[in-house]
Amino acid sequence: MKPSDLTHKKHLIILALAVVGFSVLFISILLKGIAFNILTQIDNTLYSQFLLIRERLNEDKKTVQSNVVIVGIDDRTLNRLGAYNPSKYRRYHIDLLANILKGKPSAVAYDILFGDPHDDPDVDRRFSEIMKKGPVFSVIFGSAHAQSKQMFKPLADNISGKQNMKFVSENGFESMAPFMLSSLKGIGLANAYPDNDGILRKMPMLFKVGGRLYPTISLEIFRNINNIPRSKIRIKNNRVIAGETTIPVDKYCRAYVNIDNTYKIREISFYDVWAGRVPGRFFNDKVVFVAATATGLGDNKLVPLFGYVSGIMIHANLLLNMTHNNFINEVAGTSYYLLILFASFFYTYLFYSRHELPLIKRAISYVSSVSLVTKFGNALLKIPIVKGPYNSFKSMRDRSYGLRIFFLLFSETRQRLAPVLLQLVFLYAALFLIFYYFNILIKPFTIMIQLVISYIIVSEFKRIDFSKISSQEQKEKSDRITG
Repeated sequence: MKPSDLTHKKHLIILALAVVGFSVLFISILLKGIAFNILTQIDNTLYSQFLLIRERLNEDKKTVQSNVVIVGIDDRTLNRLGAYNPSKYRRYHIDLLANILKGKPSAVAYDILFGDPHDDPDVDRRFSEIMKKGPVFSVIFGSAHAQSKQMFKPLADNISGKQNMKFVSENGFESMAPFMLSSLKGIGLANAYPDNDGILRKMPMLFKVGGRLYPTISLEIFRNINNIPRSKIRIKNNRVIAGETTIPVDKYCRAYVNIDNTYKIREISFYDVWAGRVPGRFFNDKVVFVAATATGLGDNKLVPLFGYVSGIMIHANLLLNMTHNNFINEVAGTSYYLLILFASFFYTYLFYSRHELPLIKRAISYVSSVSLVTKFGNALLKIPIVKGPYNSFKSMRDRSYGLRIFFLLFSETRQRLAPVLLQLVFLYAALFLIFYYFNILIKPFTIMIQLVISYIIVSEFKRIDFSKISSQEQKEKSDRITG
């Protein structure tokens, strides 16, 4: 057989094996069920590990003070002003907001829902007058029960690309006091939905309420600060485009919340601002979130790596993601399946041809942890205090049939696992580096499974004795000739 024919045959075999390997995994994913849930859970765990390693690597990195400030009704505030009572504290909000607006902030956003009018109409009147003096925003919550229909102006109905999205939907809004609606610069939704394991990783950027699209509070603030008209919000290729900023989202229009401690968020006590202890100029050009953060009072969310954080930290970090354009881009959908298919071809070729690739052979021999341990062990055995006990153990092993069987199995297993373990380490490191330097998340476990499947299929294929088939074919050919 010509060398070109052998090469062609080899490529056909690799192609067939790669397709088989990819099909096994792809069908398992499509069927979902237990296999899909396990893949998702492990991928989420590995994502948390990526965040942890990134945090450790950035410990010595210089931090930057962001323009976002949280004014929290914290434990200190409750100790000074008394237990939280919405009616009583609404009076405090008047002086608090007045002190903040003296500094001319870019925006003031309330993560406190003022649902009902105050018993004293004068309180609402004074609060409304202060609100109208600055760019004040408030959250609103979508509700399964249509307590209120259209609360504020939706985004344009003709947003391009929205047909391909499965937006988070609500039937209506929680009610809001009328004076708030007439006094605010803008309103945005604040509903947050954790994953099945109870951990919040993503936030919807757009919600569908009553068939219309409404922004999350962070997007509404960002849009106003940057003077982006509602008509300029677009959706294209799993991206929400707001002016010059592109926000990667999934099929539910949710974006990863990238809590990056590179940009520090200053937290100040509600009491200190209310009492005038913080100069107004401090708030100049800042985005100020006002929220309840005291123990047992705030709306805490469970997030990867950081555990429970106040809900307002989610909105604040989402705003910073838009400001600094440091969103996490997840490779998902068709792109992810194509990447897995490529991995199937690559690793099938690698494992099929590894004995023909000197570089791979040397890497397995000199870089694998198994080889390093062996070399370290050989060096250790030269020490007299170790050599004596080892020789005694070796003598006992040689006399024991069971120990010989055990070490034989261990040796064979080590030789078979070394190549795949080495590639798993390389793959994990490569995916983390892509995440660390480019903020691109490629969920690793599914690709790691594809690597293992490719290795198993190639290994089992090479164990087949094709000489038996050849001998049978030659025998049949000989019988036909003699017949």
